[in-house]
Amino acid sequence: MKRQHTVRSVRRVETRSLRGLTIGILVGSLWACPLSLVPCRSAWAAELKIGYVNVGAVLEGYQRTKASEQALEQKVQKKQAELETRATELKKMRESLELLSAQAREAKAREVEEKADEFQRLKARSQRDLVRERNLVGKALLEEIEVVITDYAKANGFAVMLDQRSLVYGQEAYDVTDEVLKLLNERYAAKQSSAAPR
Repeated sequence: MKRQHTVRSVRRVETRSLRGLTIGILVGSLWACPLSLVPCRSAWAAELKIGYVNVGAVLEGYQRTKASEQALEQKVQKKQAELETRATELKKMRESLELLSAQAREAKAREVEEKADEFQRLKARSQRDLVRERNLVGKALLEEIEVVITDYAKANGFAVMLDQRSLVYGQEAYDVTDEVLKLLNERYAAKQSSAAPR
């Protein structure tokens, strides 16, 4: 019985001394970390440069986005004019049916229906093509913006660059949207001036 009591006492003393040793090591490492040659987490945190970008605002303010939207709008207007011309032709064909005899009307009605079906297919295909083109242009613009954001972050020593949409809160001092947009538009203007005929 006495031996068990002694073993328990020794274990308590060992546990207390281990706790004391562990606390001593932790406190010592906190004091030694800033003075050591080996980088520690608190030193890393002090050097971590973080920024964020409002990608939506960059996309909206980018000159290439505006030029792409203008080009797409011109295509939409061209397609609409083509569809309106076809719709007018179809309407005239339907109106001319009333002037024909019953037998001629039946033959012409099939032709009108075929033209109407063709018109609907053309309209649907035109819409699909424009949506596909808009998506491809949008994807290309976002990829270009991502490259410029990455280049800006590397050139300015940022360790992390976030999209503002993924933030709950960010101080305005870390917002580099305007700088990224300026760089993006400068690069676009340089490409345009080098591509322009002289």
